[in-house]
Amino acid sequence: MTGFPIKLHRPLNKKLVFIFIVSTLVPLLIATYLAARVFVAENNKDTGILIDNTLISLSQSLTGYLNELDQLTLIPYYNDDFIYALKMMASDSSGSMSKYQLLSITNMLDSQLRFVRYTRKDIMSTLIVSGDKPLFFSTNNPLNDVVTGYDFFNTSWYRQALQAGGNAVFIAPHRQDYFTRTREETVFSVARTIREIPSQRPISVIIADANNVVVQKLFQDIDFHVPSRIVLLDRDRNIVYANGEVNPALFRELPANRSVVRDGDNSYWVVRRTVAPTDWEMIVLLSYTHLQQKTLWVYLNSAILYMVCLVVAFLFYLWLSRKVTGPVREIIKTMRRVEDGDLSARYRFRTKDEFEVIGQSLNSMVEQLKQRIEMEYVLVLKQRNTEYKALQAQVQPHFLFNMLNGFIALNQIGERELLERSIIDLTLLLRYILDEADMTTLEAELSLIEKYGSLQQLRFGRRLQVFVACDDCVRLYRIPKLLLQPLVENAVIHGIEPLNVPCRLSITADVAMEEDGLPYVRIRIEDDGTGFDPAQAEERGHVGLANTRERLRLIFPDSRFLLDSRPGTGTRIAILIPEAAFHEHSHRGR
Repeated sequence: MTGFPIKLHRPLNKKLVFIFIVSTLVPLLIATYLAARVFVAENNKDTGILIDNTLISLSQSLTGYLNELDQLTLIPYYNDDFIYALKMMASDSSGSMSKYQLLSITNMLDSQLRFVRYTRKDIMSTLIVSGDKPLFFSTNNPLNDVVTGYDFFNTSWYRQALQAGGNAVFIAPHRQDYFTRTREETVFSVARTIREIPSQRPISVIIADANNVVVQKLFQDIDFHVPSRIVLLDRDRNIVYANGEVNPALFRELPANRSVVRDGDNSYWVVRRTVAPTDWEMIVLLSYTHLQQKTLWVYLNSAILYMVCLVVAFLFYLWLSRKVTGPVREIIKTMRRVEDGDLSARYRFRTKDEFEVIGQSLNSMVEQLKQRIEMEYVLVLKQRNTEYKALQAQVQPHFLFNMLNGFIALNQIGERELLERSIIDLTLLLRYILDEADMTTLEAELSLIEKYGSLQQLRFGRRLQVFVACDDCVRLYRIPKLLLQPLVENAVIHGIEPLNVPCRLSITADVAMEEDGLPYVRIRIEDDGTGFDPAQAEERGHVGLANTRERLRLIFPDSRFLLDSRPGTGTRIAILIPEAAFHEHSHRGR
């Protein structure tokens, strides 16, 4: 009995889990992601506004400080005598001036710039030069002096001042190498060309050097609550000030405002602002990793919320699973019992819902199936058994008839001794044939073949060689009695007897794997006799072929009977029976 092929590709409980994940986890994950993204966007927006406001304040303070430095370079224009004195000292005739004149001019210049040295602690020195000629200097170090022979004209700050056309030029931090005592100190400077007022002819260049204390004080108390760097760049993208180590390569091309830049393993969020009077840039680099860490609490809260929802939903799932899958399991259990041949199995789960209706319908179907099997299947088995016995009844007389003909032939040729031995062997064969059992083992059937072959060898002598082999794994498999004997007899009488040369007849049984990947019990009967045309088999009286095919069909419906024969090439017969059919047949026999 085949039963009901029940194979659950997607059990109901797995579907419930899938629905639960789709309906709860996915929406929650999407909501968590969107909430985190909104939080990051709002946090970045608020952080950007805070930094912008801070940079505006810093820019105003820095602008004010730079304007103060700008005013320092305008001092020469406040007094015409100052301009005249510089003009005189820069002229070629300054060498002919008396010591008194030089002292008077120096005292006048010093009196004009003296208040700067005493009131501005950040101003380290003031220097006025014309070409390579220093005209005047004032420094907070009384031992300082200008380096002899210093090439002022080719310094970058001198040329920038000349190119500015009278406007102030702010110089990035550089060494004060034009003074003897402070040549290794780094200063921040502002320079301007001093021009003759009527003609606008350049007279000299004034440079005021300031230390970085003021700039440092502007930025030192700034805190953005995440690791950050504040960088001040001049218009040539040189670093004027930085509150920590930064990679200058980041500023070869100015990053866009509120963008993310990478420096090795570190990422920074950039906020920048231009300092108006100088076109300098104030840039804040915030650690992007720490900014992202602020969003972890959103994910943490969402995870906690999800775990709570998961526990509640799981408890609900257990209750629903028992309510839904319990009846389903009972239905499956009942159907599998029916599949195994237990037609007394019934569904007895009481749920007072649709599953009970399905269960009652299943019970009704099983009852109807049982009645149909009893009415139809049993009748079919009886009919097949009758057909089988009729076919078996054909085999026995046919075999005896052929053997008796053989004995008559032995008697006619006077082989008395051979005839007696043949009669004894026939007696053993008759005991086997007349046994009431319809089925026998493959080992017993092949033993019969060996006895039959010995009888025929008494007749044919060296003209007949019989080879019988059987694997141990198939010896006890049960087949219809006298299934193979007619085929062997046909091979002897129709294939070997007409030839007057030695012939070989082999009968083997083993297990082989076929193309469908299933194991088959393979029985082969091969001879090197005359062969024949399979289409004319019935005309030549090959009753064993049709009989064997029909008996195989009745007992093993899935078996195959393969015949390969041509005149002059011998005959090869292969019987393939699925190995599972023997187990099924044995199970039914019990």
